[in-house]
Amino acid sequence: MTFLKNKLILTILLCSISIVLTKAQKVDPDELATFTAKYPEDQAIFLKYYEDIDIKISGDSLVVSSKHLKETLHLGNKSNVYAKDGIYSSSFYKNEKISARTLIPEKRKFKVIEVTEFKESFDKSSSVFYDDGKSINFIFPAVQPGAHTILEYEQKIKDPKFIGSFLFQNYLPIVHSKFTVTVDKGVDIRLDIINNEDNLVQKKTEDLSNRIKYTFECNNADKLKIEDDAPPIRFTAPHIAAIVQKFEANGSTHQVLSSADDLFSWYSTFIKGLKSGNYENIKKVLNEIIDPNDEELEKVKKIFHWVQNNVKYIAFEDGMRGLIPHNAEYVCDKRYGDCKDMASITVNMLNTAGIDAHFTWIGTRDIPYKYSEYPSPMVDNHMIATYINDGKYYYLDATSQYSSYKLPSSMIQGKEALIALDENSYEIQTVPVIDKSLNVKNDSSFYSLKDGSIVGLGKMTISGFPKVFNSYNMIKSSKKGLDDFMTQFMGRGNNKFFLDDYQIANLDDLEQPIEVNYKFRVEDYYRKIGSKIYFNMNLVKSLTDKIIDDERKQPIENEFNYIHKNTSVLQIPENYVVKHLPENVSYKNEVFGFDIQYIQQGDKIILNKQLYVDYLLLEKNQFELWNEGIKKLSDSYRDALILENEGA
Repeated sequence: MTFLKNKLILTILLCSISIVLTKAQKVDPDELATFTAKYPEDQAIFLKYYEDIDIKISGDSLVVSSKHLKETLHLGNKSNVYAKDGIYSSSFYKNEKISARTLIPEKRKFKVIEVTEFKESFDKSSSVFYDDGKSINFIFPAVQPGAHTILEYEQKIKDPKFIGSFLFQNYLPIVHSKFTVTVDKGVDIRLDIINNEDNLVQKKTEDLSNRIKYTFECNNADKLKIEDDAPPIRFTAPHIAAIVQKFEANGSTHQVLSSADDLFSWYSTFIKGLKSGNYENIKKVLNEIIDPNDEELEKVKKIFHWVQNNVKYIAFEDGMRGLIPHNAEYVCDKRYGDCKDMASITVNMLNTAGIDAHFTWIGTRDIPYKYSEYPSPMVDNHMIATYINDGKYYYLDATSQYSSYKLPSSMIQGKEALIALDENSYEIQTVPVIDKSLNVKNDSSFYSLKDGSIVGLGKMTISGFPKVFNSYNMIKSSKKGLDDFMTQFMGRGNNKFFLDDYQIANLDDLEQPIEVNYKFRVEDYYRKIGSKIYFNMNLVKSLTDKIIDDERKQPIENEFNYIHKNTSVLQIPENYVVKHLPENVSYKNEVFGFDIQYIQQGDKIILNKQLYVDYLLLEKNQFELWNEGIKKLSDSYRDALILENEGA
């Protein structure tokens, strides 16, 4: 296993080509000035961004290859950040004929400097324990304003199911992008233009005797601006989704991906025998964790929590192992696995316990596609188990370590799930978006005023996804780390907040809300002028910094819908009376709302505040509605309580 701990570096030396003057491409003396004026804020642009797919019928199968060309014009003095480049390969994509070079303008011709050193390494990310994917990395030499860098390479695509998509927009401007697909007649391919509301992408079809060529082109595509909390690029950028549906060969029709039936027929081969496997180590675990008298739901809960607590999630992608789960016996012995392995052991344990459960493929919310629209591997990147009880679906995602068995993981809310009812049948169901009423942070506190400071105590309960997300920090932190996190999490008033004491309950009980009992101080918070105290009871002024800029282009993602509740009780100081009680304010719309109520009960002032956020993806046409609500909330926060000392 030593090779897994050290990055494998291979140096590929191409035939050395000395610096030459090319006669094929002439220098445009106005090019740099023209594009710098057009793109004053960009260090570089893509002049050409091309991909050509070729699909041929060979016997009873398809041969798929692609050619890629990317030409970059460097505009600014800092464009050398784009000198580093690379391409990806894996068991499914084999790179061939790689060529990279820099063209430097010299009077009327370009000086060409070929890249001669390419470094190949395993493409390991921090989230993947092992990945057979490789990246071939290199550095374009002599990058400077006016230089062109050109990358050309070819790929063999080993399975037509993995053709995927092509983007016409990127994080740099693209002057001209082109995607072509040339197929033998008899190949039925689906080519959908997505996110093309402005008709930037134009299509042309050519009949080439025994072949058909489809060309998609786009001119002068603006760069996609990087914005906080924006969804991945395929949610907004115009692109092509390419799916080979079927082909005719030797008098027969060969299905590839015409429908979800074809996709499931292929996927089902990956799980054959895994559900019903009979393993002694699985039986031993079940005997330890399940009581024979347990109700079925109780058994489901115990099995799911056992997998969460005892199988460590480690992503592992190695060719077809990126698609095929290990059996439950293997996962149980190793006590680690990826999402497929965790689904495999969950399904098998439930089945062994006499409970029917189902392998389920699903895409996370990073992917904009649905099985019902695009039955293809590009729809999914995840696997879970599904348990059905009296028509209710439980989406058991053990990679979400601190989730209740009643909740799906937040990253699959609203996504279509491809559920294997058995090895020969399936259904597609949509995972529900969890209602805001189940994702609640409820904070109640009682405090008094003393020498310019607030002194108080309180109790907070945290349920649903807020519990799941905060559990990671509460459970996995050191004592100091936990103290620091809790001080920040519970903070209120100003930067002189002190969390003097706290106790956390139900942290290990995944089915109960977290409870936090606490004592706190806030120094130098309120103003005392003469006989009057000016006091803002909104110690927590959440969301006031969330006004959306008018220039924002992209939607905004939210992890989950939620409600925050707050009850604050102020003990009125002795001899003081209320001179001004802030107004009650309420506001509601489809994505955001709040209700603030002030009540005087004897010598106490009670603030009841509740706000909700009700979107997973805030579209641009909802920005104005959101901003209107946040502005009203901010205005309401400014209204302060005024107390006066009658004896002064």
